[in-house]
Amino acid sequence: MTLQYPFLLSIPHSGEVIPPEVQDRVAITRRDILYTGDPLTRRIYGFEGRVAACIATDIARVIVDMNRAPYYAPFMNPDGIVKRVTSEGVPVYREGLYPDRNLILTLLKRYYYPYHQSLDAALDAGGVRLAFDCHSMLPYPPPLSTEPPGPRPLFCLSNGGDEKGRPTRHGTVTCPPELLAALADAFRDAFGGEGEIALNKPFRGGFISQAHYRHRRIPWVQIEMNRRLYEDDASSDLATVQPDEAVIRGLRKRIFSALEQFWQSLPEEAGTGVQDAAHGRGGG
Repeated sequence: MTLQYPFLLSIPHSGEVIPPEVQDRVAITRRDILYTGDPLTRRIYGFEGRVAACIATDIARVIVDMNRAPYYAPFMNPDGIVKRVTSEGVPVYREGLYPDRNLILTLLKRYYYPYHQSLDAALDAGGVRLAFDCHSMLPYPPPLSTEPPGPRPLFCLSNGGDEKGRPTRHGTVTCPPELLAALADAFRDAFGGEGEIALNKPFRGGFISQAHYRHRRIPWVQIEMNRRLYEDDASSDLATVQPDEAVIRGLRKRIFSALEQFWQSLPEEAGTGVQDAAHGRGGG
């Protein structure tokens, strides 16, 4: 029997679907959807049957971004839940057809809140000891990014802390630094020599990991995987490029191997509240 690990995997940006409520309003192409989203992450991180829970959405990130806070009016933030432009600056909607307040509330009610309710339900079920918010990133910052130019790392693992995973004055970490360091070591073993495994740079973690950690206090880590691992050129015509199935299978195998190695390496005395499940005394 395959060992099931007490992990929750959130995959919020893999979708390509434009929901019917806005289909007659959008100005973007499938290539725009893929460029701004996390293409193929549903296949790469989709470890159903081997983890406690795996939650994904079919809705395109550029239409409803599950990893943005609902606290501020979305129409005030071009990169909020309901975006005005792609990460390349392409208008998402035709002129004068950006959703009004009522339509935005409808999108949130039908797609955004159910995603987060699914995460809450998985966390409340009792079998999750550690959660991962799973993403991919472009090899270089997109045009609208405020990030410094230059190549990005192979993986970025984030807990809201500094480059060693330690707390900063800007907020609480979503995972203990020692856990994040152990996870980074496992990824270095699985992807040795292929690139940097960075902590909290260029990403420190998003709304999903921060909000659900605060609500349930189950540790969260955001994983960002460089798209150069499975795309020849992330700026090419993504809508027509077919993925290399052998590459996808190999990538899945190595990522899961890293998660396994990390979990099995946790010491009894870690004091994190998650190691009991690793030794058969928790849910999963």
